[in-house]
Amino acid sequence: MLSSFVDGRSVHRPIDPNMAELSMKWVGKTKTYHLRNAHLEEYPWFGTFDPAIFDQYTLPSATNISFRNNNDASVQSDILKDHIDQVLQEIKNHKKTYTHFKILQKKDFNRKSGCGLIVLKYNEYPFVVKLFIETPKSFTNPWGKGFEPIFFFYMGGGVNRHLSGFTRLKNRSYIESRLLHDTEWAQQVDIPRKWCWIPKNHTWIDITSKNMGQANTNHIQIPGTYALICDAIEAQETDSMHTPEGRVLAVKLCNFLNMQIDPHIKNFMIEKKTGKLVIVDTEHFPTMVGFKEQKTFSGYLSWYKELLKKCGKNMLFSTKEDLKQAQASSNESFHALFFSISDGNPPALQHTA
Repeated sequence: MLSSFVDGRSVHRPIDPNMAELSMKWVGKTKTYHLRNAHLEEYPWFGTFDPAIFDQYTLPSATNISFRNNNDASVQSDILKDHIDQVLQEIKNHKKTYTHFKILQKKDFNRKSGCGLIVLKYNEYPFVVKLFIETPKSFTNPWGKGFEPIFFFYMGGGVNRHLSGFTRLKNRSYIESRLLHDTEWAQQVDIPRKWCWIPKNHTWIDITSKNMGQANTNHIQIPGTYALICDAIEAQETDSMHTPEGRVLAVKLCNFLNMQIDPHIKNFMIEKKTGKLVIVDTEHFPTMVGFKEQKTFSGYLSWYKELLKKCGKNMLFSTKEDLKQAQASSNESFHALFFSISDGNPPALQHTA
């Protein structure tokens, strides 16, 4: 098993009583699942979810939401919610196609268990839904959704897409604030509006830690299912970001934003109608890869080298002392990577009659 190979522990070796451990269950239930791993760290599990941010960005009810770049067209927010409710049921029934959506991405999604991250686009409306689904049981199996999530797990202190998804709203506020205070970038760059949504009768996952952080034990409750709704971006037929000049521009922008967004070129588009460079993914990059200090890159080659070095170090070449030190680190060191983020305001809803 890959986890045994990476962790380098014999099955006959005595259990380390000081190893980081997570206990997870549904709120109100007693059945508990456990995850013990030397690579677990406090921040991804107990520093990413902020209920106040979720409340601030919650998709309102009975509100007309205008389409991007077209204030004359809109859709009722309750229709968007109803369609997500329906697709959740279709996912639960293991459907391969969905009534109101087409699938944009499912590489981090396990259709058999119905868990992970799946990205969908409404068939009738210009909005994209990033749907995050986990259970206490699926949380204890970070090796069940493909290879990429495994690499992030070891690089980011046990992080997964469900946890890093919580950073997208706060990081959007940071990006917006940085852009507004720079005349040059403000004219060139835009970001989609974003809202969050939690099912009406949603269940929460209760998480308790042991041997993690300076407090040793932590406790939090997070939504087991949630969604982020954002504007769909129509890219130019020939997207100039997929050129040497476009890649230089992307890295320059990421450095300006203190490398808090993923430089992957697919996270940028030149919008057809406005001609602006649009950042389509605002996930907090240091959270995903476990960077704990400021980074800048001269180009994609240096970025790839740094990621390979970080991945190799975390997965194969970390000493027991390295892991213990990371395991004991507090949230504060990671919070510093949000720098002086202004919480900003939720995306302004454009109402129509």
